[in-house]
Amino acid sequence: MNVEQRVELLERLRMYISSDDAGWNNAKEKAEMENPWFVPAFINYQLDHIASEYLDRKNLDALIRKYDIPADTPSPKNVGIVMAGNIPLAGFHDFLAVFLSGHHQVIKPSSKDFTLIAHIINKLKEWEPAAGKYFSLADQLKGCDAYIATGSNNSSRYFEYYFSRFPHIIRRNRTSAAILDGNETSTELEALADDVYLYFGLGCRNVTKLYVPTGYDFVPLLDAFKKYSWTFDIHKYKNNYDYQLAIMIINKMFYMTNGS
Repeated sequence: MNVEQRVELLERLRMYISSDDAGWNNAKEKAEMENPWFVPAFINYQLDHIASEYLDRKNLDALIRKYDIPADTPSPKNVGIVMAGNIPLAGFHDFLAVFLSGHHQVIKPSSKDFTLIAHIINKLKEWEPAAGKYFSLADQLKGCDAYIATGSNNSSRYFEYYFSRFPHIIRRNRTSAAILDGNETSTELEALADDVYLYFGLGCRNVTKLYVPTGYDFVPLLDAFKKYSWTFDIHKYKNNYDYQLAIMIINKMFYMTNGS
């Protein structure tokens, strides 16, 4: 497949993941059963982003121009990808980059996010049998020319050890912080609520620490956080919340909450 054919296949994928196809809906339901953190709202949010940004034709063409991807890749490499499972399709951009560049990939999906990427790969192969050589799933990654791995700080030490002799990209734990001065608008605080609550805060770009001035009024922020009050209906989140709250109460720590 040349680069134009790969782009056309990705365009078909964009339409598919935005569709109401029964098979795709079944895959999303199975993904939620596989990982209770993958609730429909967050799965669909990620899929909307993938469709509107990653798979947008203009963005794909811009990537091809920026990295001067040739029409045909003369000597494709085998790239091993270790995918994370903290958010739905966390490894999709690695998957996209390797396929768009014309290289072959061997994927080790996370056990917490297997269904969605496996379904997508099977669908691409169904639509275009020639795409079969570009993707494979494996429990172990051996004999690849390069590796991309995403995991915890602990697992990254093993990735560094095993993949050190090869070209590699190793990603560790990441998190984000926000600095507030008390002059934020309600719109800005609602946007911060998204940064905190999307994917239950499990994403590497989620804000997990706030820096505020002494005497900061947290009430407007807690009001903005009510946007995600529905998360208390998710038993896995509510159990975790109750556990953390109990620790604070037992240790007689000051806290503020709008939880129920």
